[in-house]
Amino acid sequence: KQNFVIAGRPKEFERSGYRIQPPSMRLDIIPGDLLFLRALEDGSGAFDQDDPIAEIEADFGLCDDSCPFDKLERSIQSVLSDPFDFNVAEASIGADDFDSLSCNLFSIRDEATLLDDWYDDVRADELDEPLDSSRKERSPNMYPYKFGDVYESNWYRKFLCPEIRGRIYEESTRDRYSAFRSYFRVTLPKVDELVERFLEEGWISHTRRIKDDQTLRVRAELLVLGALNQLGNGTPFRQLNANTEISASDHRIFFHLFLDRMYSIREEYIFYPRTEAELERIMRRYELVNLPGAGGSIDVVHLKWSACPAGDFNRCKGKEGYPTVAFQCITGFDREILGVSSIQFGTRNDKHIVKIDDNVDQIRNDWYSTVQWTFVDDQGVQQVATGVYLICDGGYLRWPILICPYQNARKGSREGDFSDNLESVRKDVECVFGILKKRWKIIENGIRYRDIKIVEKVFLVCCMLHNMMLSEMETRETQWRVARGEPNVGDNIWLGGNSDLTVARRDPSSAKEAKDWSKRRRQLAAHNEYMRASKRLRT
Repeated sequence: KQNFVIAGRPKEFERSGYRIQPPSMRLDIIPGDLLFLRALEDGSGAFDQDDPIAEIEADFGLCDDSCPFDKLERSIQSVLSDPFDFNVAEASIGADDFDSLSCNLFSIRDEATLLDDWYDDVRADELDEPLDSSRKERSPNMYPYKFGDVYESNWYRKFLCPEIRGRIYEESTRDRYSAFRSYFRVTLPKVDELVERFLEEGWISHTRRIKDDQTLRVRAELLVLGALNQLGNGTPFRQLNANTEISASDHRIFFHLFLDRMYSIREEYIFYPRTEAELERIMRRYELVNLPGAGGSIDVVHLKWSACPAGDFNRCKGKEGYPTVAFQCITGFDREILGVSSIQFGTRNDKHIVKIDDNVDQIRNDWYSTVQWTFVDDQGVQQVATGVYLICDGGYLRWPILICPYQNARKGSREGDFSDNLESVRKDVECVFGILKKRWKIIENGIRYRDIKIVEKVFLVCCMLHNMMLSEMETRETQWRVARGEPNVGDNIWLGGNSDLTVARRDPSSAKEAKDWSKRRRQLAAHNEYMRASKRLRT
């Protein structure tokens, strides 16, 4: 019977002024303080535990023998005292007993009771309704987020809107110092090429807010421009929002998507010649500068890794004094990138990287090793040699496919002239590194990504974009080329110091390869001397 009174605490109550009435509401919310008020209602302050309970029972009609709870209590006591003498029929309690109790307890009365004040005027009809268990409605933001309109963005109005798109198209192609090239480092036709590829492949798709194709294309163009601006200028993602009306999180997600998708198609833009016709085109360019059989220049570039993890700091800190990563690149005479090795730590030198470069291994062992080319010996007789080679500096191994200048060769001698010529041609690979770093500031200022896979993708994507822009680069043919530390006669170019690397010679890994390497270099030196003499005689 006491379970009808659930313990609770009212907000406030007074000793007098209230008379406890038979309830007009549910008893399961009656607070336990009713007992204390009932005892203190006479003003005496005396409290007898049995009296208030009995009076409450009398008020609610719970003190007669027909109360179902009394029957239940007597039945439980009978079972506990003698389970074998328990009469189920006499102790049965039906649903009618509780129905009659409900009629007495939940009778509706007009007058207010004490509970109305305790529970903020909550009426019985409100308590009968089921309690709302849903979350409280969130209050509106003081400054709600508003989705931007791509058609109102700065870059769309300045570069992409139909009224000025034609002018930007021509200006970015003709003038490499234009504002568009300064922002994004590529021309507008190349941006259209990238956008078309991303839309065709489904790498950029419709969203819940953007359902029409025209708006999707404008958004795709702005996302691609944002990725190019990040690579070319290192602009933070939060600053891109002011120019594109696209959130910084969307730009950040798309930038990594841009790297992943471009990295997946890298073999379409960076590859060594796959056919003899392609290889012949490259070798022809070197043959014109007295280097027949050459298939490119090779060297290693080091890039600053600003976010290098502490665990990799020691193996990345090389001669530069700060953490770097290294890539070995093979370039052509016209500054195209033909091959890029996997990423290496900055402490690894050229001799180590060349041993594990897949591109070099392919040139040594694949069909390139059977390609024939001709040269002229000391007597002016045309000879045939086999195998493509790469020109490099003095820091590489003595392999027949790696031809470097002579060390400490006397100026004006056969070896000195050959070294001068080879060094002047090999500067093309250094020019490629300079173009990459000046065009893409993200690799010049330091790559700020801890994941080494992302660092590799950043450099590979920059190389791909470099090859895409070869058709837009200006070529300036000249008869003068840079020599190795000393000026050529009449070229008006002076380089301070010797450009040869001073590297301690180690025993060659293969005596036969070292012998072939030396023989090939002597043949090329003789060819260069004969061609120079022939040119002087013709003039």
